[in-house]
Amino acid sequence: MNYRGDFIMKKRLVAVLTISAVMILGLSACGGSGAAPAEDAGSQAVVDATKYGYGGSDPVEAAAYQYMVEEISKNYDEADVSIPIVTIVAEDLTDENDVVVYGDFGIDNYNIEGDTLKCVSGGNYPGVMHMKKDGEGYVVTRMDQVADGGDFDQSAKELFGDYYDDFMNVYSDNDARDELRKIIVTDYVHFNGLSVTQFQDEGWDPVELYQ
Repeated sequence: MNYRGDFIMKKRLVAVLTISAVMILGLSACGGSGAAPAEDAGSQAVVDATKYGYGGSDPVEAAAYQYMVEEISKNYDEADVSIPIVTIVAEDLTDENDVVVYGDFGIDNYNIEGDTLKCVSGGNYPGVMHMKKDGEGYVVTRMDQVADGGDFDQSAKELFGDYYDDFMNVYSDNDARDELRKIIVTDYVHFNGLSVTQFQDEGWDPVELYQ
């Protein structure tokens, strides 16, 4: 799908830190308070994240999609479908038992009404995911979320460290987030064979999906 590739190349900021890069740059993993524990799903191969709307090849990103749907969506009333929005700012792969993933993560929950996905709930969860290697894939072991309200900025600086400016560039770009959402929802619909042509937030005009 060409619409996806061009946008991701231009808009998705990913700094994947290999072991050698970390040795050169002297970067280290970041932690934080208010960790959200994750369930251990057991040993597994790379997650087939197409059922979550992700068609890429990064097993770390696939694990993030899986976590948002299978764990974070539990915070909401059940809906027909839950579709994540994942924007990874950086990945630190130094320690396969504590892979650190910095990003802006979100979840939208929809009910299917005719050819429309009607958004009924959702939220944004910027922060840092910690993962461990699990077979050929990864599982999230905990997630440290940026604080709300007046503590947001200080919390984001503590969690993202050297990646704070990169995170804020992503977090503040509403146009890019809207475009990414349209891409991911389109992918989800295609991957899962839904007869849906648009999605709609309450009080807003529907957004037509890519063909």
